[in-house]
Amino acid sequence: MVFTRIKEALSPNDEKYEVLYHNYSRLKLENKKLKKQHEEEMQEHKKSVLKKVAHRLIDLYEDIESTKNSSFSVSAKDKNTQRLMMDINKSEKTLREVMKEFSLEEITPEERFYDPELHEVASYQDAKDMQKGLILKTVKKGFKFKGEVIKKPKVVVTK
Repeated sequence: MVFTRIKEALSPNDEKYEVLYHNYSRLKLENKKLKKQHEEEMQEHKKSVLKKVAHRLIDLYEDIESTKNSSFSVSAKDKNTQRLMMDINKSEKTLREVMKEFSLEEITPEERFYDPELHEVASYQDAKDMQKGLILKTVKKGFKFKGEVIKKPKVVVTK
């Protein structure tokens, strides 16, 4: 539309036509670059926000899991305590479903070899007749978000 107006207002032989045409072309190209840059920045921002949400879901999951583990030491003789323990289990199940829908998955590294890209060593343990670097147990769970490791599991490794 702008280019059509330039053509209508000026003759193609006119010097001003050339200047306006080149300026318009340059601005159009700059606008295209800025639009692309903006889209890339928005994608990065969206990715950053989603990762923050994933970390908050992990924190919540760990809190529920910790509460569940500490509830095992409580004898649930009264109905209120039993109901509370059932509610904790329901909350954990619901949160697991949300995490799955959000493409957030748990990393379970047992019976694998230690990989510094995927695991964090919590401690080393002597293990006779076992290969060096074998993961014996997970101390703290790790998580992947959309296939990317965002929290490495802490593991006990043979030395």
